[in-house]
Amino acid sequence: MLLATWFSSSVLDINIQATSLYLLGLSLLLYNALYWWGLGRLNADPFRPNVVYQWFARLQIGLDWIAMALLIHCSGGIESPAIFYFLFYISIAALLLPHDRAFLYVTLAPILVGGIAFLEYHGVLPHVALFEPARHKDTLYIAGVLFFFTTASYVMAYFSMAISRRLRRREDELAGLYRSVQATTSTLELPEVLNRLAEATTRALRCKGAVIRLLDKTGSHLEVVGAFGLSQDYLDKAPIEVARARIDQEALSGKTVLVPDTSADARLRYPDKVDAEGIRSILSTPLTGKRRPIGVLRAYGGTAYRFTEDDAAFLSAIAAGGAVAIENAQAYQLLENLDREKSQFVRIVTHELRSPVQVTSSLLNVLERGYVGELNDKQIDLVERAHRRIRFLQTLIDDLLDLAAGKADVLATAERGLVPLTEVIREISTLYQSQAHEKGLALRCDCPGDALNVWGDKSELDRIMNNLVNNAVKYTEKGEVCVRVERTDGFARIVVSDTGIGIPRDAIPQLFQEFFRAKNAKELQETGTGLGLSIIKDLVERYDGTIEVDSVEGQGTTFTLLLPLAKQVE
Repeated sequence: MLLATWFSSSVLDINIQATSLYLLGLSLLLYNALYWWGLGRLNADPFRPNVVYQWFARLQIGLDWIAMALLIHCSGGIESPAIFYFLFYISIAALLLPHDRAFLYVTLAPILVGGIAFLEYHGVLPHVALFEPARHKDTLYIAGVLFFFTTASYVMAYFSMAISRRLRRREDELAGLYRSVQATTSTLELPEVLNRLAEATTRALRCKGAVIRLLDKTGSHLEVVGAFGLSQDYLDKAPIEVARARIDQEALSGKTVLVPDTSADARLRYPDKVDAEGIRSILSTPLTGKRRPIGVLRAYGGTAYRFTEDDAAFLSAIAAGGAVAIENAQAYQLLENLDREKSQFVRIVTHELRSPVQVTSSLLNVLERGYVGELNDKQIDLVERAHRRIRFLQTLIDDLLDLAAGKADVLATAERGLVPLTEVIREISTLYQSQAHEKGLALRCDCPGDALNVWGDKSELDRIMNNLVNNAVKYTEKGEVCVRVERTDGFARIVVSDTGIGIPRDAIPQLFQEFFRAKNAKELQETGTGLGLSIIKDLVERYDGTIEVDSVEGQGTTFTLLLPLAKQVE
């Protein structure tokens, strides 16, 4: 405005109110600088409510429109070429403001221009004549300018609002699609995935409810497996036979089926239930897996809701992501079931092996003690070797049973209570004192004086500590084994360290895998199942704890456990 005023008055020598226009331009600079400062203050608070920004924008638009009206008056009134600059402001208002308020601003623009023309026509405001002869008293000219300006304003507002509405709708759809993908991919539990997908569909489409129907193993029936927003009476129906469900047949063929009015569609199987539920429109789309359709995603519109073709395209996009999430959850569930069945099989087999192994061990004890006659040296050697193998087999069976029990969630159902952790650690340390003394090792146990209680099962904690201390003593030839316990931020920190053979650096990542033993451990002790640390890790994680290992080959190993302490209970 400042540059245009200077150019018009100095170069073009047009008769304008240069002083007023300069003052108006400086005012614009001043209050925009204040806006800039105020916006910085608003942004400094990240929790500022949106309503503050809305009023900030309305104030800015209002002041700009007043400045625009003054510019028009100072540059020729109804004859001013700046009148159509108002269209820029109308477009901004239509894009930014809610549509009902935007039309209010649009109406305000012709009123402002018409008011200036009215006041200049009656001499209340002085008219600045840019051209001769002046036409500010020409009624036909004034009416023509106002008519074209008003219609241009409303047409501009209409198209801006239409574009804004579509953009906002697309933005809402993208946000809804993102939320649905986020909700369904944040878990691999199938029931949760199904219910979250139904809820996300309902919220994204802002409709009454949604249902997921999956094909059964035969592919002849659809079963309701997930729903949101619908009554149990409506959902309590027998599995739907695909051959008799025309809408579902069309959807499973790959189409998105729109029922705009449920009262006039003969394809519905239960029109009475649909009407009683308050459903007025239905949208069905296939859930297509990698190789074939796996079911149908159906959305329901209430009394004041009618689905459109845009909704159909959006529901198809939701279903595409949902089908992937469902198949992933189904695959995860299948793997879990297979793992559980495998563990159950291992438990049964190892349990059946335990009896003959125990009988064999008893018979070897009878031979070894000479109850069936004296044995010569060679026979004694053979019996001892057989006995070592049987003891190893017994250990393997016990480890497999513990491992399988953990995988089959048997441990989760064990009777639990307060376990004095320090007492368990002292008992285990005492148990291995004689074995450490025989090897010339020092076995130290450093426990705090106050009781550290863990909510769990004593046999499980015995197993954890027994395995760690046993390994430390077994793989240490000289030096010491130290067991230390301390309280730290609601956790018991247990450190089992030794000065033994250590663990090779490349073996540490595989240390907690089933049946894995480091190369130097095999060289020192030929027998070993490689299951102990795997069982310990599983147990520790079931207690919501952690286990870490730090080791240098040839210098020693340190295992550090964190177990949550039990809170005070009556």
